[in-house]
Amino acid sequence: MYPRRIAVLVASLLLLTLGLGCYETKYPLGSAENATVDRAFVGNFTMKDGNVDSIVIRNLDGKRYYVEYVGNDQKDKQPMRMVGYTTDVGGVTFANLQQLTDDGSIDDKFLIMRISLSADHATLSLRGLKEEFFKDKDVNSSADLEKVIQANLDNDQMYDGPEAIATRTAAATQP
Repeated sequence: MYPRRIAVLVASLLLLTLGLGCYETKYPLGSAENATVDRAFVGNFTMKDGNVDSIVIRNLDGKRYYVEYVGNDQKDKQPMRMVGYTTDVGGVTFANLQQLTDDGSIDDKFLIMRISLSADHATLSLRGLKEEFFKDKDVNSSADLEKVIQANLDNDQMYDGPEAIATRTAAATQP
């Protein structure tokens, strides 16, 4: 389990350096079984600011996405790979992401992040949730998590800074 803890720590540090926040929870927001892929999110993106070289998003199975981040500051350019799905809360889209581990184990925590696309699908906005905001909240289930997020959609205190903006560099090819 020691290598897995290191991998989670590295992933958390990468997300913090991206400015995307790092709220991880054992409770997913919504259900992967009820999720559907919005193909507009699929593609390749880069960020103007921050330490991200590229973000790759692919349709995994019609319900979930494969997501890959590569940071500019990573010497070996090894990507952080995740699988996730989106869910809607009050008209706002949130991603539920789980890290894919090198040893094949399944991460039991979800990284929750607010996401959106511009009307022309050229930019992807990412906004992390603030870990400290949830510390004193009564979140003991997915339903509890959804209630807290729903009540705070417009509360800047829930988010870890402003949105990070990624620009589409290429659309993914779909069969």
